[in-house]
Amino acid sequence: MTSAPQQLSPGFPTVVKRKIASISLGWVLVAFTEAAAYTTLGASIARQQGPAWVLVTAVVAIAVTVVVSRSGYITGAGLAADLYRAVGETFSRAKLSWFTESNRALAGDVAGRTIPSLMSVPAHQLQTLLVAPLLPVLLVIGVWIVGDGWLAAVVAVLIGVAFAAQVAAQRSLARADAARGRSEHEAHESAFEFLDHLELLRSALGNRHAVDRLTDRWEAQAQALRNTNRATATAAFLATAVSVLPVLGIILWGAVTGGYDSSVLLATAILALRASAPLEAFALAALSVNDLRHAVTRLGTIVNAPDLPEPSRPGAIRGHVIEFERLSHSPVLSDVSAVLPEGSTVIVEGPTGSGKSTLLSLLLRFDDPDEGRVLLGGADLRDMHHAQLMEHVAYVPQHPDVFSGTLAENIRLGDPAASDDAVIDAARRAALGEVIARSPLGVHQEAGHRGANLSGGERQRVAIARALLKNAPVLVLDEATSALDAQAERTVVESIAATRGTVVLVTHRSSEIWQPSLRITLSGESDRPHA
Repeated sequence: MTSAPQQLSPGFPTVVKRKIASISLGWVLVAFTEAAAYTTLGASIARQQGPAWVLVTAVVAIAVTVVVSRSGYITGAGLAADLYRAVGETFSRAKLSWFTESNRALAGDVAGRTIPSLMSVPAHQLQTLLVAPLLPVLLVIGVWIVGDGWLAAVVAVLIGVAFAAQVAAQRSLARADAARGRSEHEAHESAFEFLDHLELLRSALGNRHAVDRLTDRWEAQAQALRNTNRATATAAFLATAVSVLPVLGIILWGAVTGGYDSSVLLATAILALRASAPLEAFALAALSVNDLRHAVTRLGTIVNAPDLPEPSRPGAIRGHVIEFERLSHSPVLSDVSAVLPEGSTVIVEGPTGSGKSTLLSLLLRFDDPDEGRVLLGGADLRDMHHAQLMEHVAYVPQHPDVFSGTLAENIRLGDPAASDDAVIDAARRAALGEVIARSPLGVHQEAGHRGANLSGGERQRVAIARALLKNAPVLVLDEATSALDAQAERTVVESIAATRGTVVLVTHRSSEIWQPSLRITLSGESDRPHA
């Protein structure tokens, strides 16, 4: 009478599977005890027996239902905690190259909406998925016990007809709801895109048209929701109409055959009416069933995100020489080899799309190369724990993250134990002196939401100050000074040079200010370094 519940992804925690299995058995027991109670009631009416056994089975059924329902709510709360823990663990080990705009939107949707919605599965959805299809089958057996095989056959056939009608309605509902799910996800992606590029959209299209693309997505989402609501209404109406079919069948069969006592017909009619009732509940819950299928799929995509395996015993680092050994990484890098001496300044250059940022991402182990190795201090990055690698490397991207909070809090991410004096020193070395001076709060002034109080160049300087405070032996810069004026860039370059660490950078500006000791020129073919 329903398809089997969506199988949990292999990536789901074992404890989640166990909890779902346990509460599922509980709801199966609820169906059996309720069917037993109704069958006992029917037998008591048909055979004009006393109410003692009816009361006993009713009390047992009620007690089991109460216990399982309460357990469902408790399990739901624990389920959410387990899933959040699983998602958090996935985020901590997933390769950073997986976090595309689409997957980031999906991750936000899963954390903010999907997991909270799954809290209701043990107490509500499982009841519909298990009790609704199982109870009619058990009550048909009850009709056979109370009446006879012919009455049971009549009820079974008419429930089958009702089920066929439900299948047709639900197939239409499933199509409508799948379209709703797609449009909802596209709307989430467009919202992220709009927020990330708000300034560009307003400057290019104006305030009125900046939201056109997002509005179109919202309108498509609203239309898909209206289509789903119409399909849901049709399914609900059909469920109500067909729920009386088994009862009418018993009445007509009794009238045609004339061989049944009125008490038997009354008893079997009660059983038939209860047997058809879950069909309506199932139809009304069809939307939530489809939502559950989408939710499990989305959650499975997150918890099965590709990760970068870490060794049980990390390799030892001896010095900070960086080696690229015949690196190839689809679609841009092919046979890249280079040795970057400790303390060198290395410019990675090449035309757009030649793989400059990809090479830096491999050095940071955001991903593993398709072929070849990246070594730091003689150790393959794949033989190092991520935390171990991050102790030796600092990274500043072109569009750095600046979090809500003060400048000091953002800079101190480079070294949480740093004193205020050390933070201020790093800020000044990153050419933030004027920014500090413009507020009486100095380095403790608010950066604003995602650095809204700062210009693009100031956000870059905050990230550079963070890296200077970390004082890692290797500094990786990906267009990290693109928004700086000439004076600020000079100050930053001098501060970085004074650290005497290894610097690997990509820049579209003149690289002479960096006085590089090595260049890696990428062309998309076999790439080699040159001095």
